[in-house]
Amino acid sequence: MTTFLLTLVAFALAGCGGVAKQPAALEAGRPAASPAGPDAADQPSKTAADQPRLNEHVSRIAGELSELQNAVAKLIASSRQQEDQLTYLRRRVEELESLNRGRLPAAPSGFAPSAPAPGPAPLASATTTPAAELYRAGTENLQAKNFDAAVLSFYDLIVTYPNHPLREGAQFLVADIFYMQKDFRSALAEFEALIAAVPRGERVPDALLKIGQCQKSLGDAARAKRTWERVVKDHPASAAARQARVLLRS
Repeated sequence: MTTFLLTLVAFALAGCGGVAKQPAALEAGRPAASPAGPDAADQPSKTAADQPRLNEHVSRIAGELSELQNAVAKLIASSRQQEDQLTYLRRRVEELESLNRGRLPAAPSGFAPSAPAPGPAPLASATTTPAAELYRAGTENLQAKNFDAAVLSFYDLIVTYPNHPLREGAQFLVADIFYMQKDFRSALAEFEALIAAVPRGERVPDALLKIGQCQKSLGDAARAKRTWERVVKDHPASAAARQARVLLRS
């Protein structure tokens, strides 16, 4: 009897346990509810607050990219300009070499410039810079003692605008730069080229005076003397003639 009662109690306890487990299983099977709290509510507001910073970052990157593109464009333009100037300089050197090769024997007076030998037609210039701007750039570089840059600007003007009124001054300054650098042969060739191109120019007396100085520096004092005598004879009222008289007495 006691055994029978114990069996009934065991079955009862087992049944209660199964009933208790069912709600727990049901609870376990339900999807977990998303925790609600202040962080979840603030998420959209945080995203909205980050948007201006993101826009500012994108704008800054776009600005830096634009600056880099402008810098690259300037470098390309500068490189092309330097290539053009180098081409002009090479052509000018070829013209001077042709002039020296084709120079006729000197006249008895020793100072009359010779006409350049015939050669190929000059190349068309690629520059669009006005003559006045080239001259200004050359004089500014000359004042800053950037002699190479000054010569390039003046050569650019000479080649591009051979008949421009500023051409005479540009050529004289190129010759004078060579003279200051004691490159007397190049200076002599440039002064003679000036007289050949502009025989009645305002700088002709000064160019002739400098031609005599180049000749003396190159060891031809007799020829220099004849050149200075020509300055005095042909341009007696000029400042160059006054200097030539002093040089003739020395």
